[in-house]
Amino acid sequence: MKKKHMIVYAVVLASLVLVLSACGGRQQAAPPAPQEPAQEQNEPVTPEVLSGNGVYSGQADPHTVEIEVNGEPKAFQFSEDLDASIAELTEGQAVSFEYTEEAVEGDDTLKQLTLTSIQVVEGEAGSTTGAGSSSEDGTAVTGDRPATKDFTLKLEGTDEIRTAELAQGEGYSLYVFDAMSLFPDQHRVAMAIDDEYYAEITKLPTDFSLDTLEQEGKQALSEVGTAEKLSSSDIPSALEHASLMLKATSSDHKLTRQYIVLENNGQGFAVVVNIPQGEPSEGFQGHIYTSLNTLE
Repeated sequence: MKKKHMIVYAVVLASLVLVLSACGGRQQAAPPAPQEPAQEQNEPVTPEVLSGNGVYSGQADPHTVEIEVNGEPKAFQFSEDLDASIAELTEGQAVSFEYTEEAVEGDDTLKQLTLTSIQVVEGEAGSTTGAGSSSEDGTAVTGDRPATKDFTLKLEGTDEIRTAELAQGEGYSLYVFDAMSLFPDQHRVAMAIDDEYYAEITKLPTDFSLDTLEQEGKQALSEVGTAEKLSSSDIPSALEHASLMLKATSSDHKLTRQYIVLENNGQGFAVVVNIPQGEPSEGFQGHIYTSLNTLE
């Protein structure tokens, strides 16, 4: 009987050992991995709204128009919000517009231009040339000036004959060469290849003071640098109608800006000339000085 109890005890002990071994062999569940903090989503960048002027060339397709800007045709996308405005335009009309510019995915050299607004520039024809036009008060400003005229320019030390066309501004006219365009609404003549090369024209009242204009000119050039007044012998020969010329240069911005007062046939003009330091600068000066000297 005692032997039987010993056998039962051994069986129970063996069973207990097996249970404890099984419990000890179980692996505890791994704690959940810490979650990575959600990456901040980049907020969409709102494209900058730019403005421009040009000549409306027509509609290429139901959502694209072409506008000639500085002599170069450019395609602009537009949404149905502008359908009514586009429908009212006629080819050859001068227009002002606002647009956005965004890089094309996959090609950083391409830009998608999208119109946000467009309107006709009242009183301006698409062409900036012509003769026999009138100013706002009805007074003829081109007189008997021919539509085209030849000029001798000194370019890179060589005299060259270039033809310019008569261009009509608001109350004035001047001859403009092929490499440039007159934008009457901006009172500006600019190069076609780079409109940072420009001359901005202001028609002066008959009672202007040259001393006052000199002070105004120095103030206008102060954002570039200290203005230097050129002596009559230093004023380029192409500017024979100039009675004042100031110049300021910034080496940091690689820019020269000039303030010129011209008097021709009893009418005065103040002109700000912007000249970035670059390859076109020499040719630009020869052309623009000759053009400005024809202001009437």
